Amino acid sequence: MAQLSRHGKLAREFWETYRPQALQELGNAEEQEEHFHALDLRVTEKIGQLTDELLQQLPPEKRAAERRATRSRAQELVYADEIWMEKEPGTEHREM
Repeated sequence: MAQLSRHGKLAREFWETYRPQALQELGNAEEQEEHFHALDLRVTEKIGQLTDELLQQLPPEKRAAERRATRSRAQELVYADEIWMEKEPGTEHREM
């Protein structure tokens, strides 16, 4: 299986820190890896799509200059939906 990008690695770290029970419920290590690989691909694709959508809302002459900021905004929005899930009780005090 391919290596995880930073999105998948971050999601796994978040689950290890704040969602250990949910992580365990994913199954064995191979099943967990499959989950985070699929999540990684989905997040990467969604960030790209949302970045393109947001850039299309800008005047053409501003798109190049705003690409990095727009991608960061898209990443924040996708992470909020796909990675930053509700923390399990008792893990709120932990830090990544």
